Amino acid sequence: MAVEILINDGGAPARIMKLGNAAANIDAGTFVGIHTDGTISATTLDPTPVNSRAVGVLLVDAVSGAPASVITGSGLMCFLKHDGAVAAGAMLSHDGDGLAVTNVATDEVLAIALEAANATHTGYTKVLLR
Repeated sequence: MAVEILINDGGAPARIMKLGNAAANIDAGTFVGIHTDGTISATTLDPTPVNSRAVGVLLVDAVSGAPASVITGSGLMCFLKHDGAVAAGAMLSHDGDGLAVTNVATDEVLAIALEAANATHTGYTKVLLR
């Protein structure tokens, strides 16, 4: 069974939009951004200094060259794919592949973990988007 990424919009002003075609195959629950060629790709850590280029979270798996559905907005509960250990209450950003990681000083806080990694679904963390 696939993980349903959007849990609850909580009445927040959320939008699910097709922002462009995917630059590659990307898993749902990944932070994504708009590449310089207009395609949707997993959010990277460039340029330096590190600043988030995330525009949202991929709602469903994206196929290279096909339109990508992206969740945008704050105050949303969703599942994010993660990279490494995540504890409940952790401030999260992303790594160079768009996966949620524990925040470090140079990254923008994009989400707060509502539970530890893998608590509900293996490979995912329930979060509140900021």
